[in-house]
Amino acid sequence: MKRKYKYIILFLTCFLLIYSCYFVVNKIRVSPFIVKEETIRKSNFLDDKQAVLYYSTTADQDMDDRGISIAIFVDDDGVARGYKMKGLELGSVGLGESGLLLEDKETLRLIGNKYKEVKMKYQHTGEITGYLRSSNLYFTIFNSGFVKNGYASNVLYGNDKGFKKGNIPHYIYTSGVDKNDIIILTEDNETCHLRKVGFDDNKLKIKDLTQLKKRSGYNSYGPRSQIVSDENYYYMVLGESKQENLKDENEVLVRINKKTLKQDKITLVSYKNKTINQLNATSPYSLDHSIYIYGNELFFANGLGDVYTVDITRNIVKKKFTIKNPRKGPYRYGEQTYFKNDSLYVVRYDSKKKVKYYFEQYSLETGKKTKVVQMKGVEEILSSIKGKSVHSYDFQILK
Repeated sequence: MKRKYKYIILFLTCFLLIYSCYFVVNKIRVSPFIVKEETIRKSNFLDDKQAVLYYSTTADQDMDDRGISIAIFVDDDGVARGYKMKGLELGSVGLGESGLLLEDKETLRLIGNKYKEVKMKYQHTGEITGYLRSSNLYFTIFNSGFVKNGYASNVLYGNDKGFKKGNIPHYIYTSGVDKNDIIILTEDNETCHLRKVGFDDNKLKIKDLTQLKKRSGYNSYGPRSQIVSDENYYYMVLGESKQENLKDENEVLVRINKKTLKQDKITLVSYKNKTINQLNATSPYSLDHSIYIYGNELFFANGLGDVYTVDITRNIVKKKFTIKNPRKGPYRYGEQTYFKNDSLYVVRYDSKKKVKYYFEQYSLETGKKTKVVQMKGVEEILSSIKGKSVHSYDFQILK
């Protein structure tokens, strides 16, 4: 009988040893790439991070409440670490002066010098997330959907002292930031209006600016960029096609004078006799980061890897450069773009490389590639998501 117990004890000991070894090995394999909330709560978490990416499931994948989003932070050594949250289609990251705002479908998280967590009602689709420096306000706007009396785009805005709620009663086509205001292009009954959203006295206020004019004989516009501005104008890129020919499409820069509200349209590039897939392939990698003003030029990066510029003093359009070996088809593998200072950053994917995800840096002045950062761990992070597929919705350079 004693011998029987000895065998049982020996068996249990061996089982525990094997299980412990498996657990330790598995933990070593996963832990470098996945972080928990106690890690992102640290005030120095962002100190060595150079970039952040945002992936999420689509809203239809969240019907079972198992949707997932993940913020992937890339440190100065190129090592990626992911923080998993609940899903939010078209979610994004708001970059502030000393921190950033992370969002999922029911929680906002401020990370950086101070950590703050804010619960909110369920949202299924994001629109824009950002930061207004002069008022020290983070904000996020959601595409909340139809309501009884029209449409709702819910807004949350605030900082580590607290957040307030508001609503924009319009469907938002595209948006951007101008100093201390959010600029939105809304669509109601096939009519587009440019509007300004501000937070005077910490209260959300909406001001109508002008109605967007369509060129005669052209179909409704489709957004191809965010909205940017300088001292004199608002700018955005929209797609247009002639009503009788859907195989041709133009990428048009719309420029609106801030004082007179006069509208100008400058064709950046025309696509002739293209299939639907070919036209889809021209859509920018990042609709929220596809245009940028640097010096006297406005840059536009399309989905074919081509970067066009407009001399905003002389209205001269030219193709400035093309990124190296761009993907030509309509299917994407996490490619994103982001402009900062004098550079364009592009997230790339190559299945033949050992480290498959990386980003490149291009000089806006010369068009030459100046740097490549291998993002070690992104593939492992994404492959850890089982039973769902995630899509890349945002990419920002933090330094």
